[in-house]
Amino acid sequence: MTNLLMVLSKDPYTTETPDLVLDIGLNAKEKGNDVTLYLIEDGVTAARKSEFGNKLAAANKKGIKIYADDKAVLSRSLTNKLTGSVEIKEIGTLLDFIMDYDRVVWF
Repeated sequence: MTNLLMVLSKDPYTTETPDLVLDIGLNAKEKGNDVTLYLIEDGVTAARKSEFGNKLAAANKKGIKIYADDKAVLSRSLTNKLTGSVEIKEIGTLLDFIMDYDRVVWF
């Protein structure tokens, strides 16, 4: 089993990248891998209570851990607007994850 960290910095409203990232994560999870999605920069907008936010919540129920960068959330005034499946973390957590995970991909 591989520990996969996916870092998403793009929002789902201007590019299809978040859909691709979610598909990759779900496929990796189905194959028995440990998958974490860390949202940074505009990627945090994906976690808003919305259609895409519902996709993230469903992925979380399937075992994908989802985190969002606290500064990106705060700077976009999204503090109370995220789905409950997302845990807000400070950027140092991402650096720890990068060192600890087997594979890291950045979108």
